[in-house]
Amino acid sequence: MKLIFPVIFILLFSTQSFSQIQGEDEVYLNNLILEPEFPGGMEMFYSYLIKRLDHTKIKSGEKLIVAFTVNELGEMKKIRLVQFKDETTAIEILNALKNFPKWKPAYKLGNPVSVELKIPIVFK
Repeated sequence: MKLIFPVIFILLFSTQSFSQIQGEDEVYLNNLILEPEFPGGMEMFYSYLIKRLDHTKIKSGEKLIVAFTVNELGEMKKIRLVQFKDETTAIEILNALKNFPKWKPAYKLGNPVSVELKIPIVFK
């Protein structure tokens, strides 16, 4: 009887840990889920964004956080700002993010999946 208790205890905790790994919104780099990639990397993302902005509408010192979904096709969808102070800057950022190039989508177990990203944008 003493041997059964430790085995059941281990099974309960190992099942709990496994279920936490299977979250739909989680991004892991252990080949189960790979993050989406912007062509050329994040430096190119910021560079592309800066080129599309009307700098007269950007308030210096503004800190924003933009959230969007990269779907299975690599398209940016559901673009929104989750943190901003200046409305004019926020509108300019949203307009600039429309029609961005496709990303390389995230993958889970070898299949493309939709994931949400949150990216900080700071103007100095």
